[in-house]
Amino acid sequence: MDRHFLEFWGNFLLQAAQGQKLLEDLAPWTRRDLFNFEDLTALFRKSYGLEQLNQDSPDYLKVWEKAQKDFRDSFRDYLSLLGVVPRDEYLELARKYEELKEKAAEQEETIKLLRLVLSDKGLDLAAVTLEFQKLMEKQGDQFHKLMKGVSKALKPDRHQD
Repeated sequence: MDRHFLEFWGNFLLQAAQGQKLLEDLAPWTRRDLFNFEDLTALFRKSYGLEQLNQDSPDYLKVWEKAQKDFRDSFRDYLSLLGVVPRDEYLELARKYEELKEKAAEQEETIKLLRLVLSDKGLDLAAVTLEFQKLMEKQGDQFHKLMKGVSKALKPDRHQD
């Protein structure tokens, strides 16, 4: 975190102790352009050294936007240290969770329907699997016997000499 953010945050917390209004204004202030709330904007300019720059200067907007970006990045880092997730990230994750929950419910319903179709056709999944295993074992045994017979047939008889 940069020192400007820490200076701003420290001054903000001091002023917040003096008036709850600052806390009420902080959330909409950070989501919008930082110009909207006079008290916070003055504190922001002071903390980020913007009060010394001429607002009519062509570079002022670039410096202001960089300060805003730095502030927002540091604010996210600070919230992360506290274990807090920004509302927009939380809402996005909640939306994705709901979508996945719906998808999982749809898939469960599809699985139930497929099992029902299998059982209606007399194809119990466990029974089909067991029969397939038996078939594979039987074919394996038959192949083993065949190879034994081929081996025996190709083996020269030692008693003929």
